[in-house]
Amino acid sequence: MVSRVQNSGLANITAAWHAYASRPLFAGWGTGSGAAASANDMTTPAAESRVSGTSSQQTTTVANDTFRVVSTIVATGSRAITEAALFDAAGTGNPPSGGNMCVYGDFSVINLAADDSIAFTFDVAFS
Repeated sequence: MVSRVQNSGLANITAAWHAYASRPLFAGWGTGSGAAASANDMTTPAAESRVSGTSSQQTTTVANDTFRVVSTIVATGSRAITEAALFDAAGTGNPPSGGNMCVYGDFSVINLAADDSIAFTFDVAFS
């Protein structure tokens, strides 16, 4: 038997993640690259605290198939940012640690000076 999640099921998945108290809502960034697939932290987390974002359901292919978090992080010093992630907790310490990394991405370097910021949009599309 072939099984698949139907369109309304995709919307149910994103609705559940959006409503879940421990959803990945806290954005962090780093200066490393290529965290292992099973890693629970970024390669080189930066000193800034993780920032709580705003979550919503969005449409990529079918109605509400995407979980989105939007968050803005402000640099406290010069940074060469190459990775960002969503965690299910703010974490503690400097750089922050704790919680579970649920979504990870790396990208070409974005050089920042103190007080520069990046507005991240994390889209997790289910298909």
